[in-house]
Amino acid sequence: MTIIYFVITLGILIFIHELGHFIMAKRAGIKVEAFSLGFGPRLLGIKIGETDYRISAFPLGGYVKMLGEDPTDEEVTDPRSFSQKSILARGKVVFFGPLMNFVLALVLMPIVFMIGRAEPAYLREAPIIVDVKKDSPAELAGLKKGDLILSIEEEEVATWDDVLSEVVMSPGMELTFVIGRDGEMVERAVSVGELPEIKGGYIGVEPILFIGNEPRVDEVSPGSPAELAGIEAGDLIISADKMAVTNFYDLAAIIHAAGDREIPITVQRGDEEVSISVHPSYSAESKRWVIGISSKRKNSGPVEVVKYNFIDSLVKGGKEAIKLAGLTLDVLYRLLTLQLSYKVLGGPIIIAKVSAEAASVGLANFLYFMAFLSIQLSVLNLLPFPVLDGGHILFLFIEGVRGKPLSERIRSVASQVGFAILITFMLLITLKDIESVWGITSWIKKLF
Repeated sequence: MTIIYFVITLGILIFIHELGHFIMAKRAGIKVEAFSLGFGPRLLGIKIGETDYRISAFPLGGYVKMLGEDPTDEEVTDPRSFSQKSILARGKVVFFGPLMNFVLALVLMPIVFMIGRAEPAYLREAPIIVDVKKDSPAELAGLKKGDLILSIEEEEVATWDDVLSEVVMSPGMELTFVIGRDGEMVERAVSVGELPEIKGGYIGVEPILFIGNEPRVDEVSPGSPAELAGIEAGDLIISADKMAVTNFYDLAAIIHAAGDREIPITVQRGDEEVSISVHPSYSAESKRWVIGISSKRKNSGPVEVVKYNFIDSLVKGGKEAIKLAGLTLDVLYRLLTLQLSYKVLGGPIIIAKVSAEAASVGLANFLYFMAFLSIQLSVLNLLPFPVLDGGHILFLFIEGVRGKPLSERIRSVASQVGFAILITFMLLITLKDIESVWGITSWIKKLF
């Protein structure tokens, strides 16, 4: 089923993207020779008029083949060729691919809110602090249990959803909180920390830290210290380094504090308690000492399915799409400025896995994931990088400034280099996916 959901997800996204190119090409009077889902050899299809609609062998992409798109085409001077159209007309053809992906998200998001998604109930509750983590940014800033968060950076917050949306996007930043305490308004400057487990900002008052976050092991990474020590999926960790553990975040903090030192861990396995010694290893990716366990954190306290009417769904859906586009841009900025590693990204294997998991939870979650993926495809394709739509738009911009296009050689070399970089990047992400899902590296090491 994972492969089926992957093909459905990718197929829809690619179809919508290429449909944007196709529609504008037809409107501009450009001859479209082929509309393909996938690359490589043609598997099947049908020719209608002058266009061959086909499905090709490799599903990781697609294309619209237009007459004269390649400068070496013999019919490049044909008035219906891509190259003979105005810069504006060609720019529209290129731009409408990414635009259609964003439009798809704007269509899907309201449907998600009309169907309703299961959400933790606390997200819609007033942001009253239920507890504060010891030595957390919130405690250092003077926030206390019972405080009501009124605003962040002069923006009013009415729910925990408002608070968390601001905090998670602000790691490393100092935010000004205004809180209500004993009938008075108090201002506090909070330096937002970064939690590797969620790869985002945190301050230590988030409800998820205290609700439904028992330290039960759902997954053990192949070849990890935990696997070598005998920790198993399903184990409930009771104590670590002789300290009681009640949630995963405390556990992570204890392990990191232990560093390069073997620590005792006690787990509840069935009806018995098992004592285990584990030697943490350092993770260069998260810059923390870890033992290689994770929790899916399925429990987040009471949940509720919230459904909205048509108008409210349009508003909520539009806001959510814009918020996710901003999140994508922020991640891109942090990647380009080396604040994030490419290892936080997911390739085709992770996309397949996550799409299947989203579908298993329900239609709304599957559509939400598809919409988010479509937004990412839209934003990434607009990057001014050769072989991407943004690269083609950049070439058209340069042509407009110069009054003539770049030479065929320059465009060819740029495209070849860009293609090589893109393929290398995709290969690295795919290898990272393989390692995270199946632990191939650890398996190979055991052979030698």
